[in-house]
Amino acid sequence: MINVIGHLRTTYRRGDHHEDITSAFAPRQREVLAFLALHPEGARRETLTSLLWPEAPADRPHNALHATLSQLRRALRTATHGTLTDVIARRDDGAYALDRDQVSVDLWEANDILDATRPHHSTEHRLVAVQRLDELYLGDLAEGVNGEWIEAPRESLRRDVLDAYSALAHTIDETDPEQALDLLERARTLDRYNEVIYQEIARLQARLGHREAVTRTLALLTTTLAELGEHPSPETASLCESLQRPRSTHPSRDKTS
Repeated sequence: MINVIGHLRTTYRRGDHHEDITSAFAPRQREVLAFLALHPEGARRETLTSLLWPEAPADRPHNALHATLSQLRRALRTATHGTLTDVIARRDDGAYALDRDQVSVDLWEANDILDATRPHHSTEHRLVAVQRLDELYLGDLAEGVNGEWIEAPRESLRRDVLDAYSALAHTIDETDPEQALDLLERARTLDRYNEVIYQEIARLQARLGHREAVTRTLALLTTTLAELGEHPSPETASLCESLQRPRSTHPSRDKTS
């Protein structure tokens, strides 16, 4: 099992328990595993070399890749006591890919779960999917991997998870405001400087009668934006002030995409 959501982790099933063998692999070997986990369709050696070894000499561009793959196989055999000799297959077209018969990847499941959160599914189906997504999304993609190649997919996954939380919150905010509030709080942790999310949280808190929580939400936003040398907009301050006053109706929510 290769986990690439959060810190990269590799485990090997030995009998009835899973053994963590992450430390058996050198950083560059882990990076190769992470790259292939993000590309289940496979990647050609030219792609791997150009992205992971951009400094490779022009006359021997693939030497580092071949050496890393050889070392990875050796580390795998040692860590699994000879049970596994390789988890990377080379296809007929020359591309390298993780062997699905030998390896499972948390990101592959997460992508399937994200599809299950789309609006064309029933609300109940989406709620179950989001619960599983919350269990899987333990942090940024491949934390500890610092190559430029990881930056775009890392941000893409974060946005996809954020959108799943936000979209479902907007779907159920009238029928289940408590659950919607919980989803928005999760969304806030993924987009800490997004003022609109704080506004939506405050509106739901007020609707639920948690007026003192509105004060805390504004204080949290103020503290968070101060990290950037900024402060809440006058609109947000005015909104929170009005939400803390007893009244029968509150300003309507501005839905954003």
